[in-house]
Amino acid sequence: MLRLVVESAKISPPLSPPPKPCVTVYFRAMKKRTRVEEGNDPIWNEVILQDEGSKKKQRFIGLATVLLKQLVKRPNEVLFVKNLILLNHSMSPTDVSQAPDSPGRATGGVWAADNEELLSSTANKTAQQKLAVPGLTMHRALATKPQHFQVRLKVFEARQLLGNNIKPVVKINIGGHRHLTRIKMGNNPFFNEMFFQNFHEVPAKFFEENILIRVVDSAASRSKAEIGRFQRNKTTSGVRGYLKVTIYALGVGDQALVDQKLPYETDTQVRIYKSTAVPVSLAYLQFFIYCAEDLHFRHNHRVRMTAQYGTKSSPSRFSCHASHPTSSSESWTGMYSGFLPCFGPSFLTLRGGKKARFRSPEEGTLPCLSSYIKFRVVDCSKRMYSGFLPCFGPSFLTLRGGKKARFRSPEEGTCILDAVKDGLTYQGRILVEIITQLKSQQDSMIRDLSREVTQIERQQYHQKYGLCVIFLSCTMMPKFKDLIQFEVSMGHYGNKMDPTYKPLVSTTQHSPVIYDGTIYHYVPWYNTKPVVAVTSNWEDVSFRMNCLNLLHITRDHLKANLDTLKSIRNPKDPALLQQWEKLLKELVVDCRRPLPCMTDQPTANSLDRNKWQLRSCLLQQLAQRAKEAKPRNMVVTAEDWLRRLNAVIPEPQESLPDVMIWLMSRQQRVAYARVPAHTVLFSPAGPLSSGKFCGKIQNLLLQYPEGEGQDTLPAHLRVCMWLGNVLHSKNLKLLQQGNMVVYAETYENQAKFKDQWGEQGLHHCPNFSDVMGRKAVPKTDFKAPPGWRWQGDWIVEPQRRLLLDIDINKSQVLEEVYENQIRNATGAWVPAAIPTTDVTGQPVEALENVKCPPGWHFKKNWTVELNHAVDSEGWEYGVGIPPSGLPHIWNSVEKTYHSCRRRRWVRVRFRNHKELGQELSQEQETLSFLQRQDLSQEGEGWEYGTFDSKFHLDPQPTSRFRRRCWHRRLAPKKERGVAPIFLLEGSLAETLENEPKKEHEKTWSWQHWKDSWRHTPEDPRIPTTPFIYCIFNKPFIRVVFLNHSLCTQTLQSSAAPTWSQTLIFQHLLLFENPKDTRENPPLVVLELWQHDSRGNKILWGRSMWPPVVWLNLQGWAVTPLRWHPLVRELGEEEGEILASCELILETEKLKDRHLPILSVSCKNGIYTLPKTIQPAVKMMAIEIMAWGLRNMKNVRYPQLLVECGEACLRTEPISNFQENPNFPKTNFFLTVFMPMEETHALPLVVKVVDNQVYGQQVVVGQANIDFLQPYFCDPWALSYTPVKLPTLSVKKPDTFLDFLFKKFWFDPSKDEDDYEHDVDWWSKLFWATGDADRSLQYKYKNYHTLTVYDCELEAVQAFQGLQDFCQTFKLYQEKPMVDSPVVGEFKGLFRIYPFPEDPDAPKPPRQFSSWPETEDFPQICTVRVYLIRAINLQPQDYNGLCDPYVILKLGQTKLGNRDLYYPNTLDPIFGTMYELTCNIPLEKDLEIQLYDFDLITADDEIGSTVIDLENRLLSSFGARCGLSTSYCKSGPFRWRDQLSPSYLLDRYAKQKGLPPPIFDLDDDSIVYNGKKFWLQSFESTPPTFEGLGPKKERLALYILNTQGLVPEHVETRTLYSNSQPGIDQGKIQMWVDIFPKMLGPPGPRVNISPRKPKRYEVRCIIWSTSQVDLVRQTLSREKMSDIYVKGWLFGLEKDMQKTDVHYHSLTGTAVFNWRFIFTMDYLVTERVCVQSQKDYIWSLDPTSHKFPARLIIQIWDNDLFSPDDFLGVLELDLSDMPLPAESSKRCSLKMLETDSKWPSTQQKRISLFKKTNVTGWWPCQVHDGDKWRLSGKVKMTLEILPEREALIRPAGQGQSEPNQFPTLHPPIRNDSSFLWYRSPIKNFCYVFCKRYRSKIICFSVILVLAIILFNFVYSAPNYLAMDWIKPELRLNPPIKIINFIGSVNTSSINSSIFNMEGSKLHPLKDHEPTFLQGSRRHMRDVTPEMPAAPQG
Repeated sequence: MLRLVVESAKISPPLSPPPKPCVTVYFRAMKKRTRVEEGNDPIWNEVILQDEGSKKKQRFIGLATVLLKQLVKRPNEVLFVKNLILLNHSMSPTDVSQAPDSPGRATGGVWAADNEELLSSTANKTAQQKLAVPGLTMHRALATKPQHFQVRLKVFEARQLLGNNIKPVVKINIGGHRHLTRIKMGNNPFFNEMFFQNFHEVPAKFFEENILIRVVDSAASRSKAEIGRFQRNKTTSGVRGYLKVTIYALGVGDQALVDQKLPYETDTQVRIYKSTAVPVSLAYLQFFIYCAEDLHFRHNHRVRMTAQYGTKSSPSRFSCHASHPTSSSESWTGMYSGFLPCFGPSFLTLRGGKKARFRSPEEGTLPCLSSYIKFRVVDCSKRMYSGFLPCFGPSFLTLRGGKKARFRSPEEGTCILDAVKDGLTYQGRILVEIITQLKSQQDSMIRDLSREVTQIERQQYHQKYGLCVIFLSCTMMPKFKDLIQFEVSMGHYGNKMDPTYKPLVSTTQHSPVIYDGTIYHYVPWYNTKPVVAVTSNWEDVSFRMNCLNLLHITRDHLKANLDTLKSIRNPKDPALLQQWEKLLKELVVDCRRPLPCMTDQPTANSLDRNKWQLRSCLLQQLAQRAKEAKPRNMVVTAEDWLRRLNAVIPEPQESLPDVMIWLMSRQQRVAYARVPAHTVLFSPAGPLSSGKFCGKIQNLLLQYPEGEGQDTLPAHLRVCMWLGNVLHSKNLKLLQQGNMVVYAETYENQAKFKDQWGEQGLHHCPNFSDVMGRKAVPKTDFKAPPGWRWQGDWIVEPQRRLLLDIDINKSQVLEEVYENQIRNATGAWVPAAIPTTDVTGQPVEALENVKCPPGWHFKKNWTVELNHAVDSEGWEYGVGIPPSGLPHIWNSVEKTYHSCRRRRWVRVRFRNHKELGQELSQEQETLSFLQRQDLSQEGEGWEYGTFDSKFHLDPQPTSRFRRRCWHRRLAPKKERGVAPIFLLEGSLAETLENEPKKEHEKTWSWQHWKDSWRHTPEDPRIPTTPFIYCIFNKPFIRVVFLNHSLCTQTLQSSAAPTWSQTLIFQHLLLFENPKDTRENPPLVVLELWQHDSRGNKILWGRSMWPPVVWLNLQGWAVTPLRWHPLVRELGEEEGEILASCELILETEKLKDRHLPILSVSCKNGIYTLPKTIQPAVKMMAIEIMAWGLRNMKNVRYPQLLVECGEACLRTEPISNFQENPNFPKTNFFLTVFMPMEETHALPLVVKVVDNQVYGQQVVVGQANIDFLQPYFCDPWALSYTPVKLPTLSVKKPDTFLDFLFKKFWFDPSKDEDDYEHDVDWWSKLFWATGDADRSLQYKYKNYHTLTVYDCELEAVQAFQGLQDFCQTFKLYQEKPMVDSPVVGEFKGLFRIYPFPEDPDAPKPPRQFSSWPETEDFPQICTVRVYLIRAINLQPQDYNGLCDPYVILKLGQTKLGNRDLYYPNTLDPIFGTMYELTCNIPLEKDLEIQLYDFDLITADDEIGSTVIDLENRLLSSFGARCGLSTSYCKSGPFRWRDQLSPSYLLDRYAKQKGLPPPIFDLDDDSIVYNGKKFWLQSFESTPPTFEGLGPKKERLALYILNTQGLVPEHVETRTLYSNSQPGIDQGKIQMWVDIFPKMLGPPGPRVNISPRKPKRYEVRCIIWSTSQVDLVRQTLSREKMSDIYVKGWLFGLEKDMQKTDVHYHSLTGTAVFNWRFIFTMDYLVTERVCVQSQKDYIWSLDPTSHKFPARLIIQIWDNDLFSPDDFLGVLELDLSDMPLPAESSKRCSLKMLETDSKWPSTQQKRISLFKKTNVTGWWPCQVHDGDKWRLSGKVKMTLEILPEREALIRPAGQGQSEPNQFPTLHPPIRNDSSFLWYRSPIKNFCYVFCKRYRSKIICFSVILVLAIILFNFVYSAPNYLAMDWIKPELRLNPPIKIINFIGSVNTSSINSSIFNMEGSKLHPLKDHEPTFLQGSRRHMRDVTPEMPAAPQG
């Protein structure tokens, strides 16, 4: 008992009107419902026990599924589920949540289920495909057919290229196709060039192509020309510069991204691509070739090995030549070593060639062998494993040649990609070793390999392997007239065409193919299965194969579970979560299984150990992720795991060659199957280490080699294979039941000669031969091989398989006999010598003697065939031509010269029906015929016939040849530890004892093969090898399919046909063990066929999968339906089929009862589906809005026929289709019962039936609508959009931090002097594209916005493709082909919703009740097409450009002029408007075509796009005229619609069923949908610009802009061409306005004329330079430079100017006072200069180039004889240039930096177009080494003037007149021309001072010190004497000396004596020596001062 408590629900967003919800619960076949609650948050708290039976209207809100698996496990507990998300009709999560709860606890516990788990079970398919997991990508399967691809590469500019005075050019190599840009000048060139390259290849090949980008200096030599490349950087050179490019790789349907910004900009967010995951480093690849084996060449051939490394665009080649010739039977041994540079992931190709010597002296090389080593980059986490360098071996590398396999998509997990396309024939092996080292080439030395060769050869010892193959069945074969057989080979072993190896039992016996009753044939093996055994010798690689098999088991389990997970399409299926849990569980178990350790293996090499470590790490990572995985994005997560696992599975060292199974007919190989050796290899370690098909049954699909066969399947082969060491084959038993029989076979041949049978008459056939009668095989030549013995004697055993009737499975057969007559001598017709023959003239029985075979009967007797060119009696006449005597040409009119005539008698025989008591089926009768043994005597068992025809057991009167088959059985001897079948080596013929005769036998077979190889290939060996069969004594299994086939009913043409039919195969035999069949059942093959217009059958696709096997009926249930892919012949998926298949064992107990599957009902002879898997149906209402038919030709009175299942609806025919193609009545209603599950949904078929004359009705068009989910709707939902008020921004006061930020953290890119300017429509476009810095500032630009879409308006998701009113359905023919053309269009719409079955229940409202009437149509409209510009057009001319012009077509109107083309451009700017008048819907398709103008040849179509004007006119999104954001009556942004905003709002409310809006002009408000809105809510501050409209209209416009209508826009449409369907040919930006005349006159036109460039004059005054490098030395070895300055504008190199020369600058300072004047045409909006000039003299039109306004200043050193020396360069972007320094000291290279770590240190940048005049110092730089350094400074004045101002203020170049503004005076320079002669002493001193400055200073210092020392030494004795003697005491006399001369006054005389004496010394008082002063002080101390004399 299940008890459910429902608590509450929450509906968000709330529905209006409020709903009355109730909960309905479905469990098994019961339905319960809660009571009805009102509101959006209902609360029930109800236990569901009974049904309320509410009859009120049902409004679907959502559904959810609750899994009861956990509740079943714990039945006594309560399952608590909360916040259960409900899903809508499209299975998408809604915002509605429901909470089932329990009011009280039960006896058990309560637990909560994970909500995420529940959501995963109800996730729809669309949600699974949307990848929300970061890092996961969907890897879709690649197609196998060639497709169109396009590669675009646009080169914008280069920056910081290293080099001085370079002229760079970009060289591009796209998949081997070369492209070049134009040559530019400078280190920052601007290219702006686009390159296209188209491909038509298979995707796998296309993705292998490479793109190489190089920048080359065109002025340098080739060896030094390359500046840098992107593909492979040199690690020692570092970054050589930056190149800004955009690369696209587009397929069919891909859209190139559109860059709305204009080409040139200062983009600081450009991504720099560097290799981070795989660092690019220079390595050297060293490879060693030790030896080779199995190379079969002639004796005069020499071997040449060539190693090719790299890719198609940049290969490297290394050749190795052998010094000795090869042998056909012996392998050669040698060593070759070489080095190749290695840069990363790539491939290595090894080719072996044979060099044949001809008679002429010339030698030729023919490559015949090849093999490939793929170096892969594995996606693995760096935390777990860091990778390893490429390495290989030492291991054998298999070489293949001969026929190649057909190209197929590379299968993941394979060793070698099929894209390599190696041969199918094994040609030998070479022992190779590859080592990669990260070191230089000079350090790489070839080592001595003598010891290593010996050691490696010891490791490569060979063991004997045995291969056993049992052929169980071969079906689905085409018709073969000859006998067929199968050959199994492994390498050269088993190849019957190779005589150098001893013969093995590698081929089956010849067998015919039998018709299976439909279209295929099969081999009638039945209970006798052929077996082959091949022995070979190979090295032991079991350790490597065991690891590979374990990985394959993990991969196969994951892939099988993933496929099952994908097939579950119903998100509510409980099996979805169960399958996910099974996948995780098995993946964890498989990944935790350890791999065999490689570190302990003595023969394991470096690659084995590295891959083992990598694989182990990955398995640990997958196990951890699987353990933590949640049920989210299950398919995507599992596919990512599978992709990672496939990346590590490939094993390049799989030295064992593949097993090849060839289908042979007439000794020629027709088809093949390739089985990897590791998949069937046995391992003693256990079944997990063995191959997945070792000893198991597997299904093989044979393939034709490349260039052979048709696109059909050669055969479906079912085999059981075993490969392993023969020592492990002791107890080999592949099948659990059956006996192995080995016997020898020979055929005894006899001919009839003179009515006697004997050897006479056998002209070219031996008496005892093989089955083909070509080789003599007598009985006496047979000898039992070692280990075997004869069992019994020779017996006659007819091969009844060869005698089977080819019509065994036909229900009726047409028999024919020709009656022949000849003319006798009298002219009468008499019977011929052979009166009755077949069509070829061979004699047959007479009409009366032809008997009916058993099991057949005739309904009519013989009749004469009259349905071809015969006379009235059926005769046809001719002239007999010898030697056959039969005419070559037959005529129906008799002539006198005719000598022969014949007529055809026909009779149809029918197969007898089984009687009621007859139990033997047709297959059982055939088996009893094959098992019949009625030959008791030796003379019986003859077969009559010829080798070219079928043999019969019964002799014919005309038989001339007979044969019989002799068998002698072989039995094994005592056990030897090896399976006996592997002892059947060599020929059974009697071998000679002595050795020389053995060699003679080999020589004979070799010579025989050599002489006959040019003719039809034959088996070179003596055909005495035994034949092995596995015979089942008793059949024990019956299946319901195999080689029998049935067909379903034929349906009418449909894109999604639905049969709902069961096909039953009864009582079929399968000779296998039931357990083996359950493990590996035969495949079910479903083929989808269709009939073409001629009635021929065409195979559309094939699906193959194993059925579900039931060995007993306990627990039997019908297998649910699953989706299976339909695959074409080349592996390309073309659809899916929903089916299931079961294989039921028919036991003895089952015979007494009817099969359960037969209980299905039969209707009209067709079995329907079982009831258990039939989908549940529900009544649904389909509303059809049939608007009209379009673009249909040659129709008179068409009408619509809608079919859905068995229900159909027919409309009234259109009476006058040419004038009004709309239906007279548009709305229709239909109710049908539709399946509730999406997987079983029926398609909706729309047919257009034309009523022609005489009452004929012909289907002229059909559309199939398979996916109906978009048309499901809620009939009660609302259709209007609520008004959302905008959030008004309020300016906040600045805080203290804001003040500091604005003051110190300034934006250097913002200019200070922005000013307002006149605006136009282009200003609005630049505001919309984010180029605000290009257009000048405008205060009210936020009021005038424009939306620029990068796609078509129909592709914008919000506008629903503009098909909200009616959708356009393409109509095709009734029986469409693959590329059927569109025959018309149907415009209409569908709505599907549940409809109550109860007639009393309320009916939901109709959906198409308020739609416009058809009386308003057709309408006369004015259409205005505004073409803005085209982007990235496909080049059409040889120069990589095109000359586009526009043609507009609308009905019969055609506008455009080819003379108005735009020459030599890929991005033309049109800026034009076209106005047309049309009648919609008669003229609804507006086609815009772009052509390329050609002068002589016809104009090429670039591309076109078509716009459906009717959809835009009818759409409720207002697409006829985009809605502007502002309402202006005048100005550049004037309102252009013909209706005012208030009128548009009123129409919109009426369309949505809302009341009309009410305006209140007093308070500026409006009442819309019951709510009131004010104008202040939209305008915080009213705008005050000129031309603003009234407030009422502005308010109405604000309301309209909130309803999701189409705004004023520019759409970007993609152009397509018929030459490359689906490939983007470019884009065009435009918009369309439609104005119906019934609504009034159209609005004003919009002026979109392109802006024209303005003429500017740039004046550059070079004042001086400073600190310029001095590069030249004079005779006196002093450095100096003769400096001059050169300047030009980028792109205007022809206007290059330079100053005069400042000679002999010794300090780097030069003065010029020189003016440069440049004139340019500048486009302010795009910040580019425009120049038009012809590329060549013969060019027809000039090419317009756009380039940035960039000034280049260079400093040079003038040289008289040698080239001038480059000193430095300065490049300034005039629109974004650094602010100059005020002085030379502040000038540095930091001024040129564009980015800085700290914004405060960022250099301020200005625009010269806004500053107009600037003066200062700028730095110049030069490239030195690998970096730039300062090389000088230049002081300049830059001034830019418009053309008019330049005429007012003229100035001359240089210092010429008019020398003004300002006046430049000649600089004052020292005339240094004859400086040496005029002042030689000065220059001599200057030179010597400059040269010997340090020496002179040192000498001066030493001289001064020497003088001081000399003075001290000279003066020291005197000072010492003075100090000792003290002579100062004697200087003062004892008497007073009176000086009368100094003074007349006596008083002064008496005052002092010393004063008078001292007065003489007074002037020298300050200069008195210090020592004298000291002496005087000493005297004062000795002699006291005398008293003063009295005065008077």
